[in-house]
Amino acid sequence: MTQITTQPCPHCGQPNPIGSTFCSSCGKALPMGMPTGPRVLGAGDLASTAAGQKLQGDELHKQSRKASGALLAVAIIQTVASGIALAVIQGSGRAVAIPPIFFVVTFGIAALFWGLWFWSRSQPLPAAIVGLVLYATLVVLNVISNVSQMNATGGPGTGLGGIGIGWIDILIIIVLSQAIQAGTRYRKLLAQQQAGY
Repeated sequence: MTQITTQPCPHCGQPNPIGSTFCSSCGKALPMGMPTGPRVLGAGDLASTAAGQKLQGDELHKQSRKASGALLAVAIIQTVASGIALAVIQGSGRAVAIPPIFFVVTFGIAALFWGLWFWSRSQPLPAAIVGLVLYATLVVLNVISNVSQMNATGGPGTGLGGIGIGWIDILIIIVLSQAIQAGTRYRKLLAQQQAGY
């Protein structure tokens, strides 16, 4: 009877001597011959057991779906702000001609974020990426507009430090960024499960 002296790495499949702690090829931890306590994962590590992958997958999926709430918040805020701006313009008592671009920009942005919210309910990662890029672009344009207005008038601007960015902007960008990170890790975990690691 031949004694088995190697075991395949569950991560990369390369043979390693029995009793090795780490794979000589990929460097990841190898399962021990004797049962031990739970393996502690680092922030960027993915679980290797089926139970761990299920728990980690559920948590990552839940985190990635937070993008949906952030996109819904932006859609509601933009819709309400557009409606308030329209009401103020119409209620000013002056005959003010509202340029059509006002409707296109304000309500168009609101419609975009409503669409992103609906999309995020089925595809949170791509919706979060598009939402973050769009929202960050709007924030940058607001900062540029505010700074140029400050230079023209010489007065203070709005937002944090007078540059036109607020706490809500920062919070939404953070939530979308974290949702993208979680969604990316969730996709890697699914790929790892499909590969059979």
